[in-house]
Amino acid sequence: MRSPEKLDAIDWSSLYHAYGADGSDVPRWIRALYSDDAHRVDMVLGELFNSVLHQGSVYPATVAAVPFLAHGAVHAVHGRAQVLALLAGAGGHGPEPQPGDEEEGCAMVGAEVSGLLHLLGDGDPQVRRQMVRVARRATRATVPVAVRELTTVYERDPAAAVRAEALTVLTRLDADPRSAHRRPHDALTDSVAAVRAVAALELLEQAQAPYPADLVGILADAGGHSEFDVHRLEFFPGVGDTDSRVADVLAEDADAAVAVARSWIAQGDAEGRGSRRAMELSDTWRDRENDTIALLTAALPHEKSPWDLFELLGGIIKWLPGATHLDPALGDNLLAHGVEGASMAEQAQLALGRLGDERLLTVVPDPDPTALAALAARTHRPDHQRLALRHPAARPDELLTRLTPDSARTLWPDLKNLLHHRRTPTLARRFGDWGIRDPELLALLDKIARSDDTELATAAAVTAARLDATPNPALRLLERRLRDSGWSLKEAGRLGPAAAPLLPLVEGYLADGDEWTRMRAAEAHWRITGDASKAVPVLTALAGPHPVGVRALQTLLLIGPPFPPHLQPLLRHWATTERRQVSSSNLVFPGTELRPMDDQLRETARQMLAGQGRSNSAGGVGPPGGRAGL
Repeated sequence: MRSPEKLDAIDWSSLYHAYGADGSDVPRWIRALYSDDAHRVDMVLGELFNSVLHQGSVYPATVAAVPFLAHGAVHAVHGRAQVLALLAGAGGHGPEPQPGDEEEGCAMVGAEVSGLLHLLGDGDPQVRRQMVRVARRATRATVPVAVRELTTVYERDPAAAVRAEALTVLTRLDADPRSAHRRPHDALTDSVAAVRAVAALELLEQAQAPYPADLVGILADAGGHSEFDVHRLEFFPGVGDTDSRVADVLAEDADAAVAVARSWIAQGDAEGRGSRRAMELSDTWRDRENDTIALLTAALPHEKSPWDLFELLGGIIKWLPGATHLDPALGDNLLAHGVEGASMAEQAQLALGRLGDERLLTVVPDPDPTALAALAARTHRPDHQRLALRHPAARPDELLTRLTPDSARTLWPDLKNLLHHRRTPTLARRFGDWGIRDPELLALLDKIARSDDTELATAAAVTAARLDATPNPALRLLERRLRDSGWSLKEAGRLGPAAAPLLPLVEGYLADGDEWTRMRAAEAHWRITGDASKAVPVLTALAGPHPVGVRALQTLLLIGPPFPPHLQPLLRHWATTERRQVSSSNLVFPGTELRPMDDQLRETARQMLAGQGRSNSAGGVGPPGGRAGL
């Protein structure tokens, strides 16, 4: 370690940190650590964390600061635990340091461990805890003494968190296979819940799924205790954050995830730890929505921070459409959060709408328009649909995508009135999908097509052409936009054969642009020409378990069999695997798509396999006619 008197021996101006190439401010902050003013030290620590350990990143200035921070951890009056936290993080936040600054920082911290080990006996439990984390960086020469001191801490320290984390570090440092094996097994019966939970987690990480029921039971019982720190923002340098470790373990065993989530929620769902496990369940596994919604229903009455409540309600909104067995308590629990003035009221109302709970209309004083649209989409009742469409701030996208031509006819005056007063590209396009010809509508679309909003104008002009108006305005708008970018390729495809004059522009995007652009160009080319020969190779190359790949598969399904033979084993896997292949990324406040992308992948793969089978048995069938799914 080095005292502040030696700070000037370092050329700090040549060492960068998070906020610039000149680290000359670091010596001033380090000197201030020795202040008698606790508030000043706290402010300086904030500066150091933000600059030399910003979001866990290590910089050259961080490495150079290590021996000075080690001195400060021993001699400063205030903030020594935080100084040790800086030291622990100077080797990186992950289980292993990355080449470069992290490796150098890790080596520098390791060189200081022997001079700091006496802090394991400090009177402040937070200092002892952070020193346990610093000891994780012990190098080969200091490992034996570090293991000896940590063993004493593990066996005798009165603080639960210190003992638990000492066990975690010992598991990684102890080179004696007998004690390394015995210690976590013995800890499964420890009197401290956090120690039992850490031991169970360590052993589960070494086990294969399906996991032993006794280990799952211990983690489920002991891990819900507040002593076991699984906060998602709490990093354990050299180990990895505990929340992610738990998530990674439970991602391999769905039943274990349910057991742990259920127990942690029953114990109060501290920090949303059980709710997160419930949401990760359906993020990882297919067909577990009923379990997820049941768990989140149980978690909802527990007191939540605004962020935890936001995530919990978002999980309910996301997974509710796939659930088939619902606890009647869900609506009651949501209603408590959905009344005016409640935290996250709009989210709770949206969940009530997705649930189809009509108390959204009778109990909630002024329902959110997005929630009204969700209710109308769920109940299919014309009175609910009119209410959603007539709201002064109507946001009906979720309803619009579910209206059939017949239901649109029933609501025709309200839909046209909405287009008069709240013009959106989504609504303009839906009129083309419904295919209802109306002179008043065509006049309105013609007016909108002259709008300064080019996206809205293009959507209106294309819809008018689909309803047998002249395609010339749409062609002019599309040509202008396609010369600049590929954003209007989907609109060109909607125009169908009438877009034939645009083919040279469309073909230019088949091999030029990002994946979405090429996919939309391929789909547009097929819809315009009816010839799939240029589209299929592009779509096949893009097909896969990711959003653009799913859309490419859906277009291949519309084109029809025979499908490329090399896709067959992939289709079988996507159709049958129990694990999700596409990460769920639906927003909490959705637009129009309710089904998770992975569900779309599975259903598309199943349909393609079935269609291929019919094609083979019939001796080969060409692409079907029509333009379904515009």
